[in-house]
Amino acid sequence: MRKFAFLDLDGTIIDHNQVISSKVQEAIITATANGHKVFIATGRSYPELYPFLFSLPFAGLITANGAYVELGDQVLADHSIDKSGITEWTDYFHRSGATWIWQGKDHFYPSETFLDFFHLSGKSDRAATGDWSAYLEQIMPYLATGTPTSAGKCMFYLSPEAPSSFEEAHRLFGDRYMVIPGSVDVRVGEVVEIGVKGVNKGTAMQEVLHHFGVDTSQALAIGDSANDYEMVREAGIGVCLAGGAEKLRNIADWVAPPIEEDAVAVAFERFGLLDPA
Repeated sequence: MRKFAFLDLDGTIIDHNQVISSKVQEAIITATANGHKVFIATGRSYPELYPFLFSLPFAGLITANGAYVELGDQVLADHSIDKSGITEWTDYFHRSGATWIWQGKDHFYPSETFLDFFHLSGKSDRAATGDWSAYLEQIMPYLATGTPTSAGKCMFYLSPEAPSSFEEAHRLFGDRYMVIPGSVDVRVGEVVEIGVKGVNKGTAMQEVLHHFGVDTSQALAIGDSANDYEMVREAGIGVCLAGGAEKLRNIADWVAPPIEEDAVAVAFERFGLLDPA
């Protein structure tokens, strides 16, 4: 039976140094050649996707935690936070001492010091873990100044001294927006992601499956972070990587090896994607 595989990127197929192992690349190519369909399902927005990803035979893209879904030239979904929401959140960022980046399909709007979060990786505990130089090079052409009128999502960072927390942000906004822990590793402080309420990787996966006229029994979802929760829960087979978020491990059908042991390739072999559909 043909499988529809939905793969998170960061921490699932892309490691902290922004690399995909050759075994995982080969597994994606083999699964596709065998008649299965493989999709990116990432919290990243479109401008954050490295060119080498497009050399792999992905059948479509779920980006921005499900806010934007694309199959070839067809856009299945394009959800965004409106101008009033952006204004309300930006006021909160200023009050809470956050740094942030609004992310859209074509442009990114970082606060004045937000990119230090990546520039200082490897040099400060208050920065993203790993080597993010390739990421910075990738997003530079898309950076803009000011405040957007709409955005698919936003990521913000709170230092330990910030007069706020993920819990407070969720309490203040969680009834009207998606507010989840961020998927970028940091040793000190908190990373938080926000988006449109009711939109997530799970809803996007359902839209893709509906487009192809199949149900969730044919879906394999693999991830490691809080933003993979709905996707892993609703797929016929939900997989969490070892070391992934506890919340995700608790509802996964199977816990795969860590990313360093080519988790996606191992999962593809276990669940038949390396065999003809």
